[in-house]
Amino acid sequence: MKIGFLGFGEAASCIAGGLAEEGAEELAAYDILLNVPEKKEMCLKRMEECHVKPAYSPREAVEGSAVVIVAVPSNYAVETVGEAVDFLEKDCVYVDVSTAAPYEKKEIAKRAEDKGAKFVDGAMLGPLLQYRHKVPMLLSGSGSGAFAERMEPYHMNLTEVQGSAGTATSIKFIRSIAAKGIACILFEALQAAQHFGVEDMIVDSLCESYGAAFEKVIDGYVSGTVIHAARREHEMQNVVDMLRGADLPCEMTEVTRQKLDGIARLDLPARFTNGVPRSWRGVLKEWGLNEAKEDIEEADTK
Repeated sequence: MKIGFLGFGEAASCIAGGLAEEGAEELAAYDILLNVPEKKEMCLKRMEECHVKPAYSPREAVEGSAVVIVAVPSNYAVETVGEAVDFLEKDCVYVDVSTAAPYEKKEIAKRAEDKGAKFVDGAMLGPLLQYRHKVPMLLSGSGSGAFAERMEPYHMNLTEVQGSAGTATSIKFIRSIAAKGIACILFEALQAAQHFGVEDMIVDSLCESYGAAFEKVIDGYVSGTVIHAARREHEMQNVVDMLRGADLPCEMTEVTRQKLDGIARLDLPARFTNGVPRSWRGVLKEWGLNEAKEDIEEADTK
């Protein structure tokens, strides 16, 4: 069974690498970075490490695929289905795991289903680097059952939820109100703790309150915020829009979005010569925020 990927960043590579280890043999992926000379080699290396055949067009990745997994930035999700839809096999399962808004997932579903494909709104609810292809994933939409059945040999952690396309994403968005909010609070608290030289005491105190395992939560939230602030800001804008559309309060969510926007504009990943560490200690050691207060103030006033 051929599994095609559209977009091959962290999400798709984690899933594909895990599937390959489980025995999936026919994996192909297209990523726009294959057409960017300075990024092509990095992209090809990532695909090679995951035992994935590079595809140099959406058509090459999609044609003949029983399953297509789409993991592109949310603002490209609708554009991506437009590039792929003419090449979908009948009864292909088109799985969008992006953080496109629920109404966009409905639009994508209609376009895929009009071509005879089945659609899955996939919402990933955990750290991909830890879980890889076994990341907890909620499924809604017409193709949920078919996707779960086709991927059964690969031991993915899939849960079907009642509802049409957009339902799984709405659950993820509501969860993100808490998860992304906590991440931003931890980021801000550790920045202050480092300024006053009390970071160890703060983390020890949090772990005393929430359990020793909470330090791993801090590691993941702080490093993930540094790496993915821009993408998460866009996701939280979608969450704000969803809440406003439902006439629900969104003050805390909007503050989280603003914080992520400020962090994204600091371009913190560029400050790490060997990549962003996956521990809070490593992040604080190299993020240079104590030496960049003027950047923070400028970002907060924009």
